[in-house]
Amino acid sequence: MRKLLQLIFGDIRNVTSVAVALLAAYGLSRVAPAAAGALLVLILIAAAAVQAF
Repeated sequence: MRKLLQLIFGDIRNVTSVAVALLAAYGLSRVAPAAAGALLVLILIAAAAVQAF
């Protein structure tokens, strides 16, 4: 659990990525609740991939 929290809150880019992903998933959940979880996963994976480079 400690490693997961460190991964998410390690630096400002991580915090920003998670915040943007949550806001996007929340926005989508208002329109299409069933798709919000999938969107959250995709955005978090994309954010991790971008930060890896």
